[in-house]
Amino acid sequence: MLLDSRKDLLIQILGLPLLWATQLGLAIEAWRASTGAAVRRWLDVVGEIESLCVLAGYSYEHPADPFPEILEGPARFEGEALGHPLLPQARGVPNDIRLGPDMKVLVISGPNMSGKSTLLRTVGINTVLALAGAPVRARSLRLSPLALGASIRVLDSL
Repeated sequence: MLLDSRKDLLIQILGLPLLWATQLGLAIEAWRASTGAAVRRWLDVVGEIESLCVLAGYSYEHPADPFPEILEGPARFEGEALGHPLLPQARGVPNDIRLGPDMKVLVISGPNMSGKSTLLRTVGINTVLALAGAPVRARSLRLSPLALGASIRVLDSL
């Protein structure tokens, strides 16, 4: 707010002889020296509170979505009736996905506009929700802690 006051006509006239910009710069530097080191922690805490509020809101708005079961052991992802949380449940097509020690690769193919990208995004977003401690759009989801990575075009609708 004080930095924007430099655009005021009165401050422009009186600012030069009073060294307004210099005084303001020194005040900002003094604040940064005394408090600036804590800003990262403040932002981390505010971000965590915001994340928890968003997850609580999602849980409240989707009471039928179950919480996942996090498993120990080898990499595993077992989802029944997985759906994309951004699609209305009546419009989405639920899919079952099972990956684990006995099935390590899943090949997804089909014609254009058949839902391949939406399926991949469904698996990804439900994994993120599960590992964040939120409910998931599925009948059930059991998974181990996974590292998630993706390279999908961002120009698609979802």
